[in-house]
Amino acid sequence: MDPRIVSDAHFAGLAKVRQARMMSGEERMLAGPRLFAGVCERMKEGLRDERPEADEEEIHQLLLQRLARLKKLESGRHAIP
Repeated sequence: MDPRIVSDAHFAGLAKVRQARMMSGEERMLAGPRLFAGVCERMKEGLRDERPEADEEEIHQLLLQRLARLKKLESGRHAIP
């Protein structure tokens, strides 16, 4: 990987940590749901690109299906063999 990309990613990560440390407890509590909502909106945009004919209800259902798959994958990573 390009060392400049690694360096930029490292500094971006440090900036996020610095920003989080400056937040109040209340701001941190609100950040999670806001981030999740933003990710859901980006996922819906991707689904709209994949399925331009889909209405909003179908996009919502596809999003729920995708989130369920992600949850299943994540829970499988932490399962005890």
